[in-house]
Parts: sequence; C-alpha cells; structure tokens
Amino acid sequence: MKFRVITLSTAAVAASVILSGCCCKSACKFAVGSPREKVTITKAAAKVKVDGVINEKEWKGAPVYKMARAYAYHSPYATPAKVYDHVSRKGHEVEPFQGGTVRIMYDKNFLYVAAELTDSDINNIAKADQEKLNGTGDVLMVYLKPADSPSFWECQLSPNSKKATFFFPTRGYPINPDANTVMPKMKAAAKVQGTINNYKKADKGWTVEAAIPVSQLKKAGCEFKPGKNWTILIARNNCNFNSIEVTPQYSSYPELPSNNFTGIEYYADIVWK
Repeated sequence: MKFRVITLSTAAVAASVILSGCCCKSACKFAVGSPREKVTITKAAAKVKVDGVINEKEWKGAPVYKMARAYAYHSPYATPAKVYDHVSRKGHEVEPFQGGTVRIMYDKNFLYVAAELTDSDINNIAKADQEKLNGTGDVLMVYLKPADSPSFWECQLSPNSKKATFFFPTRGYPINPDANTVMPKMKAAAKVQGTINNYKKADKGWTVEAAIPVSQLKKAGCEFKPGKNWTILIARNNCNFNSIEVTPQYSSYPELPSNNFTGIEYYADIVWK
C-alpha cells in the first residue's frame, strides 16, 4: 500500500479548493509545482537602433508585456508598526501604481529589451557605467538565467542612459569584485519625458532600449539561441519624491510574490519565435 504525506499547508489549500470550488488566484500562481510564466521573444525583423525611442517599425511583431506591482515583505516582528502601517501590500493600495510595459526581441548577435515606464519623478544620480544603479535611483533590471544552471546575469539600465552588468555564479554567492566593467559590446539608451533629478517638477515617464550581446550570456552555462532553455525576469525600482512609502515602488514581469528579484524559481521560460 502506498501512502502520500500531505503537509498542513497543502491540506489547507486542498480544503480551500474543495470548499470554494477554486483556489486563490495568487496562491495557485505561486504554489510549489505551479508552471512558470512564458515570455515570447521574437526575431527582430528590422535593424534595431538603440536610441531609447521605441520605433514601432523596429519592434513590429514583438509582444507587449505589462509589468505588475511587486510588494516588499516586512515582518511585523522585526519592523516598527508605526513606520510600516501605511505600506502598500496586496489588497491594501496606499498610492497609485506607476506601471510600464516591456518588449523583447533577438537576432544572432543581441537580445533586445525595450521598456516604456510611467514615472512622475525621474531620477538616477549615477555618474558612470557599472555603478550599482539600483542604489542610485530609478532603474530597470533584466535577469537572464539558463533553466538548467544556477548562474545568471543581471543587467541594469537607468533613465540617464547608464548601464551595468553583474554575473552571479549562483544565488547568494558574492560577485567577483574584479568584474568591474560593463559586458563588452552592450548598448543602452534612454529618453526622458520630463526632467531628471529635479523633484520639484512632475514628469511623465521614460523609455529605454538595450542590446545585450548573446556571446557574453553563455558564461552562465548555456548558449543563448533558439532551442536552448532560458528564463528571464524584467524588474523595476521606481523612486519618487512624493511617495509615502518607505521603499521604492517595485514591479516586474512576470509577476512575483514579493520584491525578491533573485527569486529564480519565478523567472519566466523564454519561448523562441
């Protein structure tokens, strides 16, 4: 006779399904064993000029993916209630979400990423490439990981057209301090609709384009080309002067259960077209 061990959490979910006829959309989406999201990347039909302008002819045929709000986790036992009482969380919005969309394409030399981002206060004070841009203001991050390797790349893009790349041998492993140069041949450019680093004036948003050389990505353990299994996450930190939050506003595609952008289990599978 075979026996199956059911944990308390699994039993609770099963009971919920039986009683309600379905499970919570969010709980099912992020449950153990749930399938990954899919991201279709199309082959570029025209030459892409990386200038921060999303030209519809250049990006023709590329699916447009809408970024979703990601929420910071704050333990009620480790953080003061008065500080975090007003913080946004699922089902409890405090301030409007400033969203964005992303598109992804490829050719034999590059992976192309474009994003159009709503932003009322555009900022980033980085002075040079390869600074940790997620600590200097608004930033878009592209994470690329082979499905069967623990290694991954993080590419950072800012509204002042700065870029940075970091290679992680595995999650939680230190970054090589000698790897202090941007990925060779990587290109990036951004355009701002408004001002930058001027919180006294309201802005509309910014667009950014990047060309990531596929020859560099194989360092993660797999060639980046059709037929190979890769995963991807596009994530964003949005810092606003008038925010009442205690952290930046986070978002991503695919949606994540929290703002842990190294949650590689939730990266989307790339579908080649």
